[in-house]
Amino acid sequence: MTAEVAILNKSAVALAADSAVTISAGSTQEKIFDSADKLFELTNRNAIAVMVNSDMSLMEAPLAVLIKRYRDTAPRFSRVKEAAHDFLGYLNDFVKSSPKRIETEAIENLARDIFNGINNRAREAWTAKVIDPSTQQVRSEYIGDTERVGQAIEAEHVHQYEVIERAISSIDDASFYGDGKPVIATSQRAGLRALAIKHLPLASPDLIKKALKLVETAMRKRGVGGSTTGLIIAGFGDDDLFPTLIAFELYGTFGNRLKYAETEVVDIDRDGDKARVLPFAQREMVERFLYGLDPGIEQEITRFARDAIPSISSQLLDALDMSDEDRDALMVAAEKAERAFYRGLEEKAFQSIRQVAQEEIEDMVEFMPKPEMARMAEALVNLTSIKRRVSRGHETVGGPIDVAVISKADGFVWVRRKHYFPAELNRRYFDRMRAACGPMPSGES
Repeated sequence: MTAEVAILNKSAVALAADSAVTISAGSTQEKIFDSADKLFELTNRNAIAVMVNSDMSLMEAPLAVLIKRYRDTAPRFSRVKEAAHDFLGYLNDFVKSSPKRIETEAIENLARDIFNGINNRAREAWTAKVIDPSTQQVRSEYIGDTERVGQAIEAEHVHQYEVIERAISSIDDASFYGDGKPVIATSQRAGLRALAIKHLPLASPDLIKKALKLVETAMRKRGVGGSTTGLIIAGFGDDDLFPTLIAFELYGTFGNRLKYAETEVVDIDRDGDKARVLPFAQREMVERFLYGLDPGIEQEITRFARDAIPSISSQLLDALDMSDEDRDALMVAAEKAERAFYRGLEEKAFQSIRQVAQEEIEDMVEFMPKPEMARMAEALVNLTSIKRRVSRGHETVGGPIDVAVISKADGFVWVRRKHYFPAELNRRYFDRMRAACGPMPSGES
């Protein structure tokens, strides 16, 4: 996992990222290293950076390699938005040239999850209906009635399919680079049908057909069908007076096209956002510092309220001397008031607390000098790192913190950057880098 922070005001963008990366082998073996690079210059021609989190690869290729390869050929951009979508186009071209096996494996893994979900839940349900748990024998009403058993099996398969179908349908659609609706390739359909027959052995042909269609629907949804990579692009284009940040989630490929979602757009302006502080990936500690709340605390407060408030109503009603009819009417009114309270807590109170706390900090960030922005970004990442270090579980945030500041005047500047080698032993490396960048403009050193 990762902790990353972006701080923007009218003068600059400060970006900070930790160095921890979790390597998984199968479902149980994990290893954490604290030397991963997650913050990069996106292009040599504009002051634009990119941060990566979660899965650090795309189509089994390290994103660090793809970013550095793109950097050397990227043109100039008038806007950060142009650079972001040009980079997505570059990644889409890479997706098209990748082995088809990778996409097929992602689709088949998702299909197995869906088919097994339907089959296992249906088996549990119809077994409980047909088998008496106390005797482990077929219930008397089903003995010898194979048609009735078959109907029970089919009904539960249909029911579980509908449950999973509703869950998948509730997920937002992803975006796909290019035009048109992506579809499962003909070469992939035969393999999926074989998987459906294998993992849904008692399902009807009609249900198998629906389950196959559900796989195709699921592949068009956000966050399903493969790993997720966070991508944050920020800085200045030639025509950008103030900085812009755009965040994406990449979900691999479907229909031989890059699958993604745009999750955040911040365009600093005099009439819009004047300053922003944005955490990414593991964000709960930063949100707790910035807003006084995070989703976990909100859930605990809501759960406490839902447990406590009904008991208050019950005690008050018990203390009143009234007719059953009046009691029932008052109970209905109390339940209505409780629902209004929960709704107000979730929709207004939490939002108000967050907004006030956010404004207090971002009012100061608006005028913060670049060195202070860099220190703040580093400190916020370090806050999450310390929390992980002293908490139970894996230390999934840690290692050196890379910090960069991007401004219109100075371009991309490293404030803190780790190297896996000592600088004094690698003068030739720095000579090569200087030669690759070319001579510096007159007056600069």
